[in-house]
Amino acid sequence: MIEEPVQITRQLSFDYTKDSPTAFVPVMSCPKSSFLESGEVIWYGCGAGSRVIPLDHKVRGTVSLTLPESDYNRNLGIFQVRVDFLNGDGKCLFSTRHPCMLRYKSQPIRLLLTFLKLAPLITGYSSEAQTLNMKFSGYTEGTIPTSCLRVILEQRAEFTRGAGVPVIYAASLKLESEPPFLKRILWSWKWTIYIWVAVMIFVVELLFTVVCCCTPVIVPRLQPRQV
Repeated sequence: MIEEPVQITRQLSFDYTKDSPTAFVPVMSCPKSSFLESGEVIWYGCGAGSRVIPLDHKVRGTVSLTLPESDYNRNLGIFQVRVDFLNGDGKCLFSTRHPCMLRYKSQPIRLLLTFLKLAPLITGYSSEAQTLNMKFSGYTEGTIPTSCLRVILEQRAEFTRGAGVPVIYAASLKLESEPPFLKRILWSWKWTIYIWVAVMIFVVELLFTVVCCCTPVIVPRLQPRQV
């Protein structure tokens, strides 16, 4: 009756040969980077008619980017991350954009933090990097199943071609689905429901046994009175 919520975590590998680096995350299947030109699709063990994210589940996720605190990334300022939900034909079902940037630190604060973390930085236990987490939501899985997610680092308009995108160390995407309200309650309380159902079945069976087998003992038949 209740579909299990989906949790998917994938590492992102952006294609920096494009003006806006793009990464694909397979859910059922995923196209190559040249999908729009060739239409070739790579399948990941799921048939064309199958579904990974259950129907009517709300989908939310987080894109995590680890960026070096370089002069280039600080001067870049705000950039946008776009997430597209694609069907099996590569058509966009839902799209969301989120602006993000490195957290601001003034020059004295950066120097002080570098001095305090000098030993870990030299030994390699820490690095001059920040991890940005972009959360997105608002999409509900419909009758057309989601086949793939496309994550794009959109190029800033004022930069020349091939520039205006951040330099990153690593990136990942975490995707979660949430059942409708009633199913979510049943899923959260499933073990309690199992116990109560088992108890009620036991009580019903016990009462049935008592009524069928022990009624003459518990409730003796009334004998007619002798005149």
